[in-house]
Amino acid sequence: MKPVGFRPTMSLKRLLYLSHRWLGIGMCGVLAMWCVSGVVMMYVGFPELTRDEYYDGLEPLAVDRVNVGLEWPLGLADSEAGIEQLLLTSSAGRPVYLLKLEGGSWMGMYADTGAGVAQLPAEAAVAAAVDFYEAQHSTKAVSGKHLELLHMDQWSVSDGLHPYRPLHRVSIEDGKGTELYVSSLTGQVVRDTHRNERIWNWLGSNLHWIYPVQLREHRGVWEQVIIVLSLAGLVSVITGAIIGLTRLRLKRRYRNGSRSPYQGMTRYHHLLGLLASAVLLTFLLSGLMSVGPWDVFESRSSFSEQRQRYQQQDGISRSAPAYSRAEGIRELIRKDAGFPVKEISWHWIGGESHISLHGSRHEVQHLLAPGETESLEQRIHGGIGNLIPGSSIRDWQLLDRYDLYYYSHHDRHRPLPALRVKFADPESTWFHVDLSTGQILDRLTDRRRLERWIFNGLHTLDFTLLINHRPAWDLVMISLCSGVFVFSVTSVVIAVQYLRRRTRSFGRPTP
Repeated sequence: MKPVGFRPTMSLKRLLYLSHRWLGIGMCGVLAMWCVSGVVMMYVGFPELTRDEYYDGLEPLAVDRVNVGLEWPLGLADSEAGIEQLLLTSSAGRPVYLLKLEGGSWMGMYADTGAGVAQLPAEAAVAAAVDFYEAQHSTKAVSGKHLELLHMDQWSVSDGLHPYRPLHRVSIEDGKGTELYVSSLTGQVVRDTHRNERIWNWLGSNLHWIYPVQLREHRGVWEQVIIVLSLAGLVSVITGAIIGLTRLRLKRRYRNGSRSPYQGMTRYHHLLGLLASAVLLTFLLSGLMSVGPWDVFESRSSFSEQRQRYQQQDGISRSAPAYSRAEGIRELIRKDAGFPVKEISWHWIGGESHISLHGSRHEVQHLLAPGETESLEQRIHGGIGNLIPGSSIRDWQLLDRYDLYYYSHHDRHRPLPALRVKFADPESTWFHVDLSTGQILDRLTDRRRLERWIFNGLHTLDFTLLINHRPAWDLVMISLCSGVFVFSVTSVVIAVQYLRRRTRSFGRPTP
């Protein structure tokens, strides 16, 4: 028998109001912060070394200093792990081979002496940083100072830097507060920052992503913080939308003549909330999805294993790869490629090698081994089937322009032309292949294609009509963020007013 006066609807209503009140008090400042920091991030992203900046900082390869061939990296390739990347590049003017085995860290060996790069000393790191900066800015007589050898700091938390750690942090005396991060494993500059960029990032990415290094270095904990904050925001907005709709009168107005029963700032909060709630729900849900909670976008297959099968299905060919001896490599560097050769990369498809000469992101020349008759396109078509054995290919598409799933935006540059291959496997997997090198660029399973819309679509508004017609994208993003910010400010004002009243009531003497 229910107790007298028991009213379940009132209990649920009170829970609804209390949930909205206290979650709103806790989240209103966070929501306002996310709006402001999101706009900052549109124009100042988290520090990274772009491909253009990377090539600008490289000197042309010193042909006369290449005295050692590929014996060292090919010897390491006898292990079970296949070669993921193999490069010849420069560090402080010295040619250096860089090798990354599948799933491992980078390793380096100087091509002039055969000495290893591991545990690069501080003096060599400073020399590499200064040489890089001078090449990048076409200047001389710049000095550098070694600051520290570190595993991770505020500006080097990115997961993509893990294979290069530990890192040397070197300051450049240029009046701009420039700092370069040099890998102790390869001698490469892998990140650059400057003073203004760091200042703006404290108002942008570091706030938006809740990114203090003390939290971010514990990735699992950081992800849980993002999930909890996003869920709290979602519940706050959903409960507020329910309250707002139930309190809104479209036909029979309240005594005050308004469609809202509230006065002052609360009235603005009510009416603005009805307009902003859909945008807030979109941003909060898509922001939550950015960390892939509960493995919602994870694949059931390993991209690393698929890529290795494509490159080295039966292991590295025992025959010497294209241009593997020192004299052959020197010949390559002297070759008239139409641009100064700054980097050479070796690639494998089905265990057979080919190479690419690089002068910049746009200057790439592909070469097969001498006497090779099979074209790169033929090799690609022959190796694609190894990606997912036992699964048929449903479609091939030549991409000579960007589309909804393959595009450049937000400083993400993707090469054209590219090949899209669609498999008829359980995950409906797509692969994109760079036709200039034959390398797999990315993989999109059905879940990743869903993520493209839930995150890139709903959070950063990566829609063709907008991103191809800037500043239309900028105007829409700024307008939405501004509207949500104004609404969040009303929440902050109401929260402060309520807490002040509550504090004063606690201080009153009991009669």
